[in-house]
Amino acid sequence: MLNYRDYLSYSEKYIQLAEEESLDKLKFLIPSILLSWIAIESFINNIMDDFGSLPEDLFELHERGLLLEKKVIFVDHGGEMGKFKLDYREYKRLGEKILFLIAKFSNLNKPYKGEILWQNFEDLRDTRNKILHPRRNIELELTVEKAYKYLETSKNIIQFVSTNVWRKKISF
Repeated sequence: MLNYRDYLSYSEKYIQLAEEESLDKLKFLIPSILLSWIAIESFINNIMDDFGSLPEDLFELHERGLLLEKKVIFVDHGGEMGKFKLDYREYKRLGEKILFLIAKFSNLNKPYKGEILWQNFEDLRDTRNKILHPRRNIELELTVEKAYKYLETSKNIIQFVSTNVWRKKISF
């Protein structure tokens, strides 16, 4: 099974291939950028799964819903009538998951969303969205430098979450 380190490694390899390519660098830059994003998703989703597998009483119902990506619903019929429960898949954005993990488990007292790391994360997200949801009127400008920036952003987000949630530095 692949993990976030594998995705980071593949992303870097694609950038190296783009550096060697003289004509069509995009065929290597596009997968590199997507893999950088997938590395963050892999890391965050696994943390969410870890916390989601802990005993139910450690989290409020809405927190468990977020961890398990389930919708909290109010039951208005049957044996559980009048109660709230988790039901249906409800996917959350990667940024929302990160915000939750940091708010719930870190000791940060200051906002971090406006800082350069978050801005770089949003830039990576926007570029990933342009790749996955192409439009004629949106120009996609990819360079080796941008791909390296996104790879570093991926590593930095992973490090930021690991340091603030697990209190553990990761070596890449």
